[in-house]
Amino acid sequence: MNKKVLIIIFAAIFFVAGVAAAFFFTRDKEGNNPTLDVTNVDNTEYTEDSLTATVTFPEGYTVTQIAEKLEENKVCSAEDFIDAVNNPSEEILSKLSITNTSERIFTLEGYVFPDTYEFYKGENPQSVLGRFIDNFNYKITDTDKARAAELGYTMDEIVTIASIIQKEAGRDDQDYKVSSVLHNRLNSGTKIECDVTINYLETYCAPYLDGGITETHKDNYNTYRCAALPKGPICNPGYNCIQAALYPEQTDYLFFVTDADMNYYYAVTWEEHCANCHTAGIPGY
Repeated sequence: MNKKVLIIIFAAIFFVAGVAAAFFFTRDKEGNNPTLDVTNVDNTEYTEDSLTATVTFPEGYTVTQIAEKLEENKVCSAEDFIDAVNNPSEEILSKLSITNTSERIFTLEGYVFPDTYEFYKGENPQSVLGRFIDNFNYKITDTDKARAAELGYTMDEIVTIASIIQKEAGRDDQDYKVSSVLHNRLNSGTKIECDVTINYLETYCAPYLDGGITETHKDNYNTYRCAALPKGPICNPGYNCIQAALYPEQTDYLFFVTDADMNYYYAVTWEEHCANCHTAGIPGY
């Protein structure tokens, strides 16, 4: 039998059975059965066993890591995906309340929601991006948005805080404590001074920036230099870190440090922090 006919039959069987498989379909928020949409697939020849790719993106992956993984799985090219991330529609920008696109390195960093997806191989990069954004919008509730406003932050700022929590901890037992340190420093007007923001620039951005990292990039993202939060998220955080950003543990901590075994030490004063650094084996303390 002709391979193209097999593909059509294969897709039709899943459609008739009403299988809620993300590789062909996306459900609406009410969980209704969706419809097959092949309009976003590039004109590429595929065999029946290679039509789709299931891809898992860990929490804390950056846009560039996600782009590379999409390319590895033949979903779309990394370059095309990054281009889609940097050129979202005004509708997407408005819905996410992003207003400072010119100050960001990757416009939708933070909103490419980490999860397991199934894509068509050769899928249109705008369609691929839409799956991530739809998932983010599905996860974030009106309660989350109201809580952000209660704290005096936009949801975009909360996602930025969550991205730093994700990179500094990303552990259920530490996320909310790390969040408390960040909130306490922000509330006191103290620079948050997180090394992960420098690592973001040097590791995940520099290779994709023509001319490398500029002083403007450092002013916008290096939290030893910028007054408060960076101009945008530094990774794509999971929902638990977003919750930690919204509901920090109530502490007076202003410092934390980790040792080689990833034990966390928290402190209120600089003197306590220095002692913790010594205990953690940090050189110079």
